[in-house]
Order: sequence, then C-alpha cells, then structure tokens
Amino acid sequence: MTAVPPAVPPDDPYGVSLAWLLDQDALGLRLVEPAEAPEVRLGWAHAIEVLDPTPFLGGGELVLTTGLRMPRAHAEQEAYVVRLVAAGVVGLAFGVGVRFATIPVGLRDACRRTGLPLLEVPLPTPFVAIAQAVAARRAEQENAVMHRAVTFQRQMTRAALDGGVAGLSAALAHELHATVLVLDELEHPVASAGEAPDLRDRVVAELAGLAAWPGRASIAVVSGTGTLAVQRLGGLERPSGWLAVEVPGALSVGDRLLLNQAVSLLTLQRERPRELVDARHRLGATVLELLLDDDVVAPSVVRHLEHFGFEPGDRVRMLIAVPGKGRTSPLDLVAHALDAASVAHVETDATDGVLVLVRDEDVHGSADAVAEGLARAGRHDVVVGVSGALPIGRAASGRAAALHAAASARASHQQVGWYGTLTLEAILADDVVRARVATLAASPLAPLLDGDSERERVLLESLEVFLRHNGSWETASRALGVHRHTLRNRMARVEELTGARLDVAEDRVALLLGLLARDGT
Repeated sequence: MTAVPPAVPPDDPYGVSLAWLLDQDALGLRLVEPAEAPEVRLGWAHAIEVLDPTPFLGGGELVLTTGLRMPRAHAEQEAYVVRLVAAGVVGLAFGVGVRFATIPVGLRDACRRTGLPLLEVPLPTPFVAIAQAVAARRAEQENAVMHRAVTFQRQMTRAALDGGVAGLSAALAHELHATVLVLDELEHPVASAGEAPDLRDRVVAELAGLAAWPGRASIAVVSGTGTLAVQRLGGLERPSGWLAVEVPGALSVGDRLLLNQAVSLLTLQRERPRELVDARHRLGATVLELLLDDDVVAPSVVRHLEHFGFEPGDRVRMLIAVPGKGRTSPLDLVAHALDAASVAHVETDATDGVLVLVRDEDVHGSADAVAEGLARAGRHDVVVGVSGALPIGRAASGRAAALHAAASARASHQQVGWYGTLTLEAILADDVVRARVATLAASPLAPLLDGDSERERVLLESLEVFLRHNGSWETASRALGVHRHTLRNRMARVEELTGARLDVAEDRVALLLGLLARDGT
C-alpha cells in the first residue's frame, strides 16, 4: 500500500490534545498505534459508520466507529484508512465488542504505515461520552483564553496608566515571554522590553516590504526559532507607530488576542499625545511667524516663547532646513528630531525651508539631532543652515544668515552650514547676493573680462592668485611660477586697466569679490 500524505486540517486554536483525551480514565481509551501519543490536536469527535465518511468530514476530526460496515478484507480496511488520512482526519477510535472483538489487523497495519493514531474504545464507553469530553474541553479552553484576556487587559491598562508605553511593553513582554519593541510613525524606537539588539533592524526591513501591501496592517514571520509579529498602531492612512513582538515558538490564539488588546491600548497611548503634540507645534509655528513679521517684535510675543522652554534673556539661533528642488518639506522630520532631543524649539514651514528657533546653548545638539534625523530618513537632499547668536527679540534677523549658511552648505557639499564660518565663496553661493556683487564689480573688471586675448587671461589669473595670497608678492609669484618682478609688472598693468589701487584694502576686496562672482566661477 502506498502511504498518502495527510491533508492539512484547518487551523483550530482550541483543538483538544490527544494526550489529554487518553488521560481521561473514565473513558478507558487505549492507544494502539503508535507506541506513544503524538502531538495531535482534535477539532471534534465524530461517530460515523459509513464505509467512506470523507464527504461528511472537514479535517481535524477523531473518527469514531464500531466497524459495523467495515469489510473484513485487509486491502479494503487499508483503503478506508487511506481515505481518512487524505481527508485530514487526525485520529481513528475503534469501538470493540460490537462487530469485532478486537481491532481488525488490516486497520492496525494501515494506521501504523500512515501514522494515523489508532485508539481502542472499550464496549462500556459510549461514543457520545467521548464527543462530550472533547466538547467540554474545548469550552474549557475557550473560557480559559477569555479569562486570561480579560485579566491581562486590566493589567495592561494599569501598566499603561502607571508607566505609559514603556510600562505596557514590559507587561506584554512578561505575559508572552517575548521581546517587545514599539516604534513611532518614523520607525524610531519608543519603548522596548526583552533582549534582541537587532530586532529594530529586522522589523524595519519587514516594514519596507509591507509598503507593497497598503491594505495590510500586520506581518507574521515564522522561523525555526520563533515568531515575529508586527502590527500597525493607528489608522491605515496615517499610522502612529508599530508594535513588534517576538516569541519563541508559535503565537497561540490567546497570545494573538492579548496582542490585539495591546495594539488597541498602544494606539490610544500614541494617538492622544500626538494630537497634543500637533497642537503644540501649530501654536509654536504661530508664535515664530509673529516673531518673523518684524525685526523688532512686541514683548508680548516674546513672552509666549516661555511656554516652549525659552527665557526672556536667552540668546537664540535660527536654523533652516532647505529641501532639494522639487522635494517635499521635511517639517515632520525636523520637529520629531527636536522633540526627541528634548530641546526648546519652535518651527514653521516657510517658502524657503523649515525655520526653527532654538536657544544658543542648545544649538549644537539641535543641529546634530536634525542632521541625524534627516540622514535616518534618507533625506540627503536637505541642507541645514545655522545663524549666529541673537537676542531673542531680534530672532527674525537670523533668517537671512541661516539661509546664507544653508547655501554655503549646499555649495560645499556639507549637510550643515554655520554662518560664523562662512567664506566669501559661501556668501556668494546665494544667487541674489552673487548677482548684486557681479553688477557692482563689473565696471572696474570690465577691461579684463571683456578681452579675449591670452594677455587678459594671464592678467586675470595673476590677479586672482595675488589677491588670494593676501597681496604677498613672494608667495603669489611662487604659486604662479614666475619671478616677482614679472608679477609686479602684471599687477601694474591691472591697475592701469581697472583704475584700482592694489595697495588699498578696499580696492583689493572689491576686485576679489568681482572675480568670485563671475559666471562659471
């Protein structure tokens, strides 16, 4: 006989263990095949005497029969067992003493070869008693799961009230013997319990794949060591975070019920503060926009900053996060990074970028936090500019300085630019400033810029090298590879053509700015 692979029965979370059923002494059941009770769970016990009961089976049953219609031929008995296995039956219980004094040999041999558990039912035991025992055990298990869920819901609620997200995570980890990680909507850790250093990286990798399934709100990854379940917190359109739970083995139906309860409580924990945080951000944006309205603002507006952690005597800095052309505003990323850094700040979304006001003493930590948050989110198109320190009442004047610093950062391929370290090239990176300087410097440089001869090209190159070396004849001539007398002659010709005097500092600055502002420089 060829063994038939058993059909996979439906997933039954309340299935009754075969070992439990055999332990019920009142039933008097005896395991005939195999020698020890396998890890089998019964969905139901079904008494049926037809030769082919498979049309009436759904899989997962323990079939009860006295063999009233059982053929005596071994081959037909084997065929009966094969049909049961193919239908997903998980056990066969044979009642002896009605038609057969003992279990037919053909049935025993077939059950041994196919691996189908075979039980002997003594004559005094009615089949209905077995069915009732299975039904009662299922009800008992269902009640136990519900009792556990209700009890633990109270515990989780208390943990959430006392310890917030962290307390709830710890309670869930203890109850499920699991590792728990809560991420915010930007996939940054909010709370964790248990030891799994690489859990966040694995969860983020799974969430990247979930993006292809916009309708799905959960992931379950089963491996040889356990199960990783990730569930969305909040709505499908705008999640407020993610709950990841990793357990050894599989998640039981009770575990999944507790997990769903935790998701509901965590969603409430995450959604309620987020509404408050959003309202606070909107109020902060309004205050900052009032500060930007004039260079000198009313004291009443400055006083509102006290609600955001500022003091009247604070010196402040203006930061601006400028996205690349055509890219979306990084407002949420910037606000979240500064919230996580726990620094005083207000921010608003302006036409030229996200403007942020921070205290001077917090500026380095704030700039680092914003840069790191942008980098984690892959927003490498955004550059950050930082103004110099200002009195809090003149915060608006830092906007232009922060913009220049951001332009400097983009021109030098840096993520953060600081106004106090700007070079002339950085200042001229601003298109408006560059155009104004080029226009003002065009007149004295015109004789050199308009000429196409090799001599004018040599004079321009020599002038720029001379100016960049702070007017030092010795170092500039070495850089050009000419004698210093040659350089003096060239500079004399430049003075003649431009009308400028190279021994006058103001003239040298004007000429250098003009050279740096040239198109293509």
